[in-house]
Parts: sequence; C-alpha cells; structure tokens
Amino acid sequence: MMLASIIVPTYGSRLEYLKDALISAQNQNLFADEYEIIAVDNSPDAKVLPIVEEMNRNGGHHIRYIRETKMGLLDARHAGARHSKGQILAYVDDDIIAPPEWLLALTEPFKDPDVACSGGKVLPQWEAEVPSWFSQFTPGHLSLLDLGDKTIEIKHAGLWGCNIAVRRDYFFAVGGSNPEIIGEDPSSIWLMGSGECGLEDKLHDLGFKLIYEPKAWLYHRIPASRLKPEYFYWRLFMQGVDDSYTYIRNLRLRNKKFLYVYIVKEILFNHLRAGKAFIKSLMKREQGIRLKADALYWYARGQHQARTLLSKKMQQHVFKDSYL
Repeated sequence: MMLASIIVPTYGSRLEYLKDALISAQNQNLFADEYEIIAVDNSPDAKVLPIVEEMNRNGGHHIRYIRETKMGLLDARHAGARHSKGQILAYVDDDIIAPPEWLLALTEPFKDPDVACSGGKVLPQWEAEVPSWFSQFTPGHLSLLDLGDKTIEIKHAGLWGCNIAVRRDYFFAVGGSNPEIIGEDPSSIWLMGSGECGLEDKLHDLGFKLIYEPKAWLYHRIPASRLKPEYFYWRLFMQGVDDSYTYIRNLRLRNKKFLYVYIVKEILFNHLRAGKAFIKSLMKREQGIRLKADALYWYARGQHQARTLLSKKMQQHVFKDSYL
C-alpha cells in the first residue's frame, strides 16, 4: 500500500488556483509510487475534468480524477477517501500552494503508531492589502494557523482542513469527517457541522494523538474578496451553526434527560446576545464590523438550535454516528 493520498476537493470556482495547487502537489519530494493525487470534482458541470486531462497530458505526477455529484465538502472529502490507495489521507483545499517538502513532513509524525492525525502551519499569501480592522478577528477566521516552530501534541481540535492528514483506517473507523459546507443552496447551511474539528475530536476521544508539525507548512491564498466585511459576516454566521451543532451533540452525551430544556434556554440567551451585539455595533463605529459579525454568530447559533429543536429531520442529522 502506498504511503499517502493527497486529496483535493474542489467546487471548480477557482480553476487557476486549483491548477497551482495541483502543480505543487505534483512536485513533492517523494517517489511517484509513494503517493497519489486525487482531484475530487464537486462542481455541478464537471468543469474540473479538462484541467486534470490537460495536466496529465503535459506529464508530471499523474492526477486521478474523481467526480462527486452530491454537493458538499463533506461528500467530496469522503469520495476522495473511498477511492484512495494511501495509508494516510492528506487533505488540502484547492487554493493552497505547498512547498516540495510539505508531504514528507506531514506524514513524518505517523511513524508513531499512536498518531492518528497531523497538520501544519497555514501561512497567508495575501492578494490584497490587509485592512486595519482585520485585527479585530483571529487568523483562524481565514483558516490560518501558526502554533510555533516546535512539533507538539495538541489536546483538542485545532488543525485546519486545508492542511491535515489522517490515517485512512482510523478515518473510516470513526465514521469519517463531520458535516461541512453543503453546496450553494442557502438553506443547506443549517446542515453544517464541525467538519475536520469533529473528526479530530472523535480521534482524540479514542486516545489517539493529534500532532502539529510546523515543517508541514503551506500557503493559503487570501484574495481581496476574503478581506471584506461581508466575508467575515458569512464566516461568523457559519461558525455559529458549527458551534451549535457541537454544543447539542456534546450536551446529548452529558445530559439526555434535560436536553431540550437546556436547548430552549440556549435559544433565548443566544438571541439576546445577538441583539445586544447588533445594538453595540451601531454605537461603536471602530469595532462595528466585529460586533456585527458577533451578532450574526449568536443569531445563527440560536437559529440552528431552534431548528434542531423543532425538526426531527434536523435531530437525526445532528445526532448521526457516521456521515460516510
């Protein structure tokens, strides 16, 4: 069995970025038979296929093309895993650029049989001037990560899905990843969940190690569109849904008897928090962007809890053991 499978899920909306990501994957410092590259096309019109065919005609490390018609990052990630041949699944986004030593460093921690997951630095490649108000947010709001220059074991989820590796056997044993972005239908945002963080939590709860390896660094491209307030409003809204999903699942494990009482209480408090943050955003001009984003976070969190409380379908989705 080969060492690793680089899996690149893509919606096909950033074809030039995707091509750069695949080229960097082709140029890793490993023998060709030690790793494979899988491009998972999750676009509605298979627009990624010509890119892969052109790159394969031009030589270099062969890229396998997989089509996943069910929309969503979760299903694209799972499709890549099902078709993989590597012992280690190395996931990246379609807007990264990895140096040649990246994959070797990312797989190095797996020499320890107790390691189930590794991830590395995610550094920004800014494509526009960073606005002054960005200091109100954290690097994590742009999926950036820098925990220092030492290899460390982390005790909680915190490795980003744009630069993460997991043992294939363990990935399937814990039911794969948790829900993520689901297509472009606005209503599907309520089906989001904890994504790779949920996967990391499941592995950690079973006693496996999660390793941060700084030598496994890569660039994450940050275009001008992600340096506008609207992006952060959307990002914090999604985070609210994500955190509500995690809260409800954990609450069910701790206290099934009073589950719905706690959820009702949370719904009220979260909508109150949203209202307070929104009012403050109108009063504090300098911090208005972050406060409005916080208002959307608490609103989304409360709305997700209310929808879960009132919908059996939502409850079944949130409480699933496996999303494979």
